[in-house]
Amino acid sequence: MKVLIAEDEGIAARKLTKLLMAEGLEVIKHCKSNAELKTYFEAKAEPELYFLDIHLNDGIVFEFLEECKPKSSIIFTTAYDEYAIKAFKQNSIDYLLKPIKTEELKTAIKKYKAQNQSETNLDLLQLSKLLHQKKYRERIRIKIGDKLKSIPVLEVKLIYSKEKITFIKTIENRSYPIDFSIAQIHTELEPSKFFQVNRSQIISIDHISEVISYSNSRLKVKLIDDKTEEIIVARERVQGFKQWLG
Repeated sequence: MKVLIAEDEGIAARKLTKLLMAEGLEVIKHCKSNAELKTYFEAKAEPELYFLDIHLNDGIVFEFLEECKPKSSIIFTTAYDEYAIKAFKQNSIDYLLKPIKTEELKTAIKKYKAQNQSETNLDLLQLSKLLHQKKYRERIRIKIGDKLKSIPVLEVKLIYSKEKITFIKTIENRSYPIDFSIAQIHTELEPSKFFQVNRSQIISIDHISEVISYSNSRLKVKLIDDKTEEIIVARERVQGFKQWLG
């Protein structure tokens, strides 16, 4: 981890550098004033973590913070406790009073690492979700004679099985056999758009005209511009179907 120290006392700076190196941190810069801090900030990439004394050669360090607004985290190191409230309004991890104790320094570094790790884990989790987000089928391949054709799923209002053959029915009320079982094609369709109402039928929510009560606590679904298909929601699927409808 690369860190920057702002400390105007040579002995204190050397002691802090030694403590940080013992913790495996790399001190990439030692500044003695706000001017040095500003010059480095404007010319170089920010360190991962700042260790800032509050009183420097040319004023208090808040002058640098208010002007440059660094984004990296800060651990304040100072002999004065009256600036604690102001310090915590910055992007600070901890406020260490001199003389700095090794255990307090270790605790402050652990705080930084824990905070940074939690943010990293969140980013990785979000990235993992994006990478593993399931891609649902957008088209279904059909065969007409010796020709292949691709039908957008948005144009499919019904998928059904008849005599061990699976068909899709389009918005033009034309049916085509497909090379998938009901169970297989169901797993490849977006759940918010398609619902398997019984063992042999899957319907599209975009092409429902009405849903009415039917015998034995079941439901009957009618599709837009379609009077030929009888679609009955199985009793054990009614509750899930209602939730799917919203």
